[in-house]
Amino acid sequence: MKKFDFKLAVPHLIAIGIFLIVAVIFCKPALESGVVMKQGDISGWQGMSNQSFQYKERTGHFPLWVSNMFSGMPGYQIALEGAWSPVGLIDKAFQLWLPQPINFFFLACLGFYFLCLCLRVRPYAAIVASIAYAYCSFSPIIITAGHNTQMFALGYAPAVLGAAILVFEKKYIAGFVLAALFTALQIGQGHQQISYYLFIVMIFMTIAYAIRFLRTSQAVHFFKSIGLLIVAGIIGVAANALVLLTVYDFSKDSKRGGQLVMEPTAGSDIVKDGKTKGLSKEYAFQWSYGKGETLSLMFPGVMGYGRHIAERDGEVYMFPRMDENSNSVKYMTEKLSVPEAQSIDYMSPQLYWGAQPFTNGPVYLGAVICFLFIFGMFYLDNKHKWWILAATAFAILLSWGSNLPAFNYFIFDYFPLYNKFRVPTMALVIPQMLVPILAALVVNKLLDNNDPLAWRKFRHGLIATGVVFASVLLFYASSDFGLEDRQRTSEFNKVYNPQDPDVQQKINGLNTSFRPLKDNQLYESLVMNFKNDPEAKKTAREIVAEVKKDRAALLLSDIIRSLIYVLITAGLIGFYLKNKINAAILIIGVTLVAMIDLLGFGMKYLNDKNFGYKDDYEAKEFPLSGADQVIMQDKDPNFRVFNMAGGDPFQESKTSYYHKSIGGYHPAKLGIYDDLAAYQLSGSPNVAVLNMLNTKYVIQQQGENVVAAQNPGALGNVWFVKSVKFVNGPVEEMRAISSFNPKDTAIVDVQFQNLLSGITPADSSASIQQTAFDNDRITYKSNAARQHAAIFSEIFYKDWNAYIDGKRAGIFKANYVLRGLTIPAGAHTIEFKFEPSIFYTGRTIANIASWLVLVLLVAFAFYLFKRRVEDVSVKLK
Repeated sequence: MKKFDFKLAVPHLIAIGIFLIVAVIFCKPALESGVVMKQGDISGWQGMSNQSFQYKERTGHFPLWVSNMFSGMPGYQIALEGAWSPVGLIDKAFQLWLPQPINFFFLACLGFYFLCLCLRVRPYAAIVASIAYAYCSFSPIIITAGHNTQMFALGYAPAVLGAAILVFEKKYIAGFVLAALFTALQIGQGHQQISYYLFIVMIFMTIAYAIRFLRTSQAVHFFKSIGLLIVAGIIGVAANALVLLTVYDFSKDSKRGGQLVMEPTAGSDIVKDGKTKGLSKEYAFQWSYGKGETLSLMFPGVMGYGRHIAERDGEVYMFPRMDENSNSVKYMTEKLSVPEAQSIDYMSPQLYWGAQPFTNGPVYLGAVICFLFIFGMFYLDNKHKWWILAATAFAILLSWGSNLPAFNYFIFDYFPLYNKFRVPTMALVIPQMLVPILAALVVNKLLDNNDPLAWRKFRHGLIATGVVFASVLLFYASSDFGLEDRQRTSEFNKVYNPQDPDVQQKINGLNTSFRPLKDNQLYESLVMNFKNDPEAKKTAREIVAEVKKDRAALLLSDIIRSLIYVLITAGLIGFYLKNKINAAILIIGVTLVAMIDLLGFGMKYLNDKNFGYKDDYEAKEFPLSGADQVIMQDKDPNFRVFNMAGGDPFQESKTSYYHKSIGGYHPAKLGIYDDLAAYQLSGSPNVAVLNMLNTKYVIQQQGENVVAAQNPGALGNVWFVKSVKFVNGPVEEMRAISSFNPKDTAIVDVQFQNLLSGITPADSSASIQQTAFDNDRITYKSNAARQHAAIFSEIFYKDWNAYIDGKRAGIFKANYVLRGLTIPAGAHTIEFKFEPSIFYTGRTIANIASWLVLVLLVAFAFYLFKRRVEDVSVKLK
């Protein structure tokens, strides 16, 4: 056998060692015993999933249906468990079984490093680009928010791209096997939106390869490559069939499959039968990056840094944070005598003035990496340059969302599946991946040092970079650093009178059909806070003016900061091209400058304040209140709770940690329930709807205490109705339940009319009650002299089947969200079973495909081994 040359492995081992050391230093608190990250979305998921884990402890498996959120929904959208898969073990191996969040950054570096090697970039040149990809500000921001699946998906995305490149570069076997493996791993992280953006990148790359191959008469090779990648993709997708099939099947009934529109607005959304196609544009495009905000890719503070809050050992940490020298803070403390700490806490969030409702922070690719990208557009004569530029530009246009409506509304309406996704800013993961690729290619070519026109191209890159700096300086000079609608300010001034007892009501009644902008909200808030000051309006305007000065100072400091990093990098490259320094100094220098740039900024968002001891964290996140204790003493096995004391009940899942909640949080809850929440349960909830949902307790705020008030009107688990009112379509159905008595009347769409023939009004002698409750199986007993319509306080969903005395019965949808059955006369046993066939089909396909991936890897390893043996045999002859 051919002897292994250890020297060839040294650069790769050094790279892996650097990735590991940097990740450990960046996330050092994660190594402390008993310490965990405090992540908002993870605590939310713990609220969603706690009862699923309790169920698993009792039964040995997760429930397929959960009852602790939104009155019930498919449980495999929260906690999913399939058969054991070897792909899962490989996933852990790539992460070296590291603790979170060290594993996130290490995996992202490793995945990008593999991509660079596939692009034939030298290992040492690949290190800086891999670190730039992993530590782009978007990564620590989403990690601290708890978007773990998103970060894992980003970790494997470059590896999928690299495997595809191997196939296009005629490394058919290696590329095919690795494409199947990495596709399985990337999709398996469960973040379909990142996979969608990866697919967009691959389309751009494939088009570029198609043009090149067809021009050079390599059509056979191109179609062979496409065929291999399609088969590899099918295998990778099949390995995740359990997740993908259940998500796809559920999406058709979730809010992402369509939202109810009571009164469609011309030209806004495509509406059919009262429902939008996919998400509504208003909801999908809420987080749209501003056009000017795009400059944050190189100048992070162009619109402020957003607002990120962390806490450890009782100390609250906010970034960005003003100080006593900030203009607005000095105004508050010196002229208004507001305590300094209070002024800083109040004014710091006002630094962000971008187009998004709010943000935890900007997408910052790094000044060094952006400079290398700009330089690369002049320096590189590379087959990848133009498709990378095109894909990057396309992604930026996508990120603008509603700020570029003609383009993005067309994409939303006509691109396959795109209307299932939200948060357009997430499209910036595409430049996060592609800009460092070009940076790696630039550094790699510099090491060749064989371009006679290098110095001229370098000057062109400097000029182009200077134009970018001139543009941001022009923006700085021309901007007033505020988003203010003077019409809204004028309207507010007309109605505001501090002596008027109805002033707040009049303010609330203002015409707010257009979105109130941030400085209008700040202005109004300040006027109300200083309502005893006769000069309140003037004071508020002056404070807003001081805030704008703080924003200007923030941007200027970032321009200077980016300029320093660019000048150092340009100096290193210039000295290298003039043979004043060698390649080692160039590589080490550029890598260190890029790391200081990105890691220094990233540590503003992820640092020791984001960690805490697990026991303290869980006790704080899920405190057991007196109201909780009262409710948990109730021995009734199946009732619901509505929490009106903790803010928006449909934006929190902590109530679900202990109770079966009417509320909850999930980005893709059932569409019919999302409609119900929007039109019947938000604001002042419809009591009739609360009653039909069997809301036995309402958690309320009474002074400083949170109490559990029992609802005497709760209708229980099931009841017979006296009449059925038929309506035509979801709009009429929603309007009908706005004013009705659910105890006596059921509202049913005409499409279910055939299931209700021969029913009679219920009488007092008829009885029906629940006899057993399990998440996936519920049993009832009934006894009636005549045929009646029964309404069950359980959420209607297609995969629930009903059996009356063991025989299948048709379920109709009642009161927009509930299940109904026609119960024959006499005594009967009624059983509901949750039987999602798509779950079992997906699990079988995924199990087969996962083992196929392992077989391919073993076969590939045997192939490599055999080739080495054959090489040795040839040499011996």
